[in-house]
Amino acid sequence: MSVVSLETQPVPAALAGMIEHFSATAVYLPGFVYQLMKDPQGNFRYTYASEHAEELFQTSVSDVLADANTLLDMIHPEDLDWVMAESEQCAESMQHWHAEFRMILPDGKTIWVECYDTPIRLDDGSMVWTGYANEITQRKAYETAYRQSEAKFRAFVENANDIIYNLSREGILTYVSPNWTEMLGHPTEDVIGKSFEYFVHPDDIAHCHAFLLMVFGTGKKQSGIEYRVRHKNGDWYWYRSNASPLFDDNGEVCSYIGIARDISEHKQLLDRMQHMAHHDALTGLANRSLFFDHLHQAILQAQRDKQGLAVLFLDLDKFKPINDDYGHAIGDLLLQQVAMRIKTCVRTSDVVGRIGGDEFVVLLSNVTLPDTAELVANKIRESLAVPFQLREIPAQISVSVGMAFYPEHGKQALELVRSADEAMYLAKAGNGVSQPAMQKNSGQ
Repeated sequence: MSVVSLETQPVPAALAGMIEHFSATAVYLPGFVYQLMKDPQGNFRYTYASEHAEELFQTSVSDVLADANTLLDMIHPEDLDWVMAESEQCAESMQHWHAEFRMILPDGKTIWVECYDTPIRLDDGSMVWTGYANEITQRKAYETAYRQSEAKFRAFVENANDIIYNLSREGILTYVSPNWTEMLGHPTEDVIGKSFEYFVHPDDIAHCHAFLLMVFGTGKKQSGIEYRVRHKNGDWYWYRSNASPLFDDNGEVCSYIGIARDISEHKQLLDRMQHMAHHDALTGLANRSLFFDHLHQAILQAQRDKQGLAVLFLDLDKFKPINDDYGHAIGDLLLQQVAMRIKTCVRTSDVVGRIGGDEFVVLLSNVTLPDTAELVANKIRESLAVPFQLREIPAQISVSVGMAFYPEHGKQALELVRSADEAMYLAKAGNGVSQPAMQKNSGQ
């Protein structure tokens, strides 16, 4: 598969907030945090690469940002096609991607890496993968060592970072490596002889049984199961496990041997990445992508239930002078307080988003009467009219609100938002209320 890279270009505005967060957190992580974008023409470029690129891949961050092939060409030739294909398949279905594959470093050394990423699609059709990669060469060595020599494998086990375990066909733990105690607190003598169900989260037990049945039914190694394990202190930790069948003299599966790795930090990182990919970095509200996803789903639901919905488009008045006079820090603080006030004016089932500098949108589901939306709009206007205290600086603003209704003003998400935007400009030209959108509706 050919990969085309772009020269360094400005980062899309939709990604700027995420990248700022990555820069602040990536330095504390042992792996490589990245953001890879593919534009509608099929060109790839990294919009973010953490400083661990040099440590892991023997290349500078500037080289990675200048040419995506700096990293992509390191993928082992035998792995490149399936890695790219699986990643794009997950992107098409908007699912998390996880893979283990080889990379050949500039000095000729081959390493194994494990990648997790989350895809999002930008308004222009570009696909962006936000992910995390870590080297797992040592873990792969453990697995290879076991296949080659059981005695050598046991030596690795005693010093491994991952937990090695053995299960009977009935799910009884017959062996766990000594580091179980270090990682999960239970003395090994309290673990051996007990069912794995004693330690696994109740919601994950059925999933684990299905996984073991797959190993038993196929007689082959299975990998990738994720589940929670209880620490002696009562906390739950996420683990990812591989399991291989062991056979008796008759060729029947008699037990399972597995390798389990603590992925709690990875899970937390994925959760943070997913949140940052779909939320405004400053206010925590839904960003443009997530808001439109919610709106699209709400339209489908409204079609099925034959109900209405409303979209409010809010633009702050008198925000720019405050931002210009007192600086962006005060302006950002004002936007954060505005976001909190708007949320107090709507139901928990409604969706509030920030889609521009001082532009906000609100999705009101199950709205049957225009008066309902107008009440919410006026409630927001009244709330934002109350003076703000920004550190020691008092500030007062107002807001212009435009309203659009499904299906009167549009049957598609973009149509509704555009109609609400147009209504907002009518409101701004008037007295700041959302009545102009109502006039447009009544005139149809």
